Amino acid sequence: METPIDTTAKTDAHQHVSVTVKVNNQDVTLPDREVTGLEIKQAAISQGLPIDVGFQLSVKRSHGRYEVVDDDELIRVHTHQEFLAVPPDDNS
Repeated sequence: METPIDTTAKTDAHQHVSVTVKVNNQDVTLPDREVTGLEIKQAAISQGLPIDVGFQLSVKRSHGRYEVVDDDELIRVHTHQEFLAVPPDDNS
């Protein structure tokens, strides 16, 4: 006996939603909530920020300190989250 197919259960579990974050105090729109460090830098570059993919990316955590995000590290972002991209030899 066949059972009817439940079409309501066939929703996209992972919907793509763009998110706007801050990179070096400038708005950058990301194509999804889960992105890698490299994808954040690439989005920033494509939106005109004067950085390159060799820059070190850091995310501002709730305690106010920055934590390095590796290029291949997948992170979940939220609106207005702050990132800092600096040249690798900048120790400021």
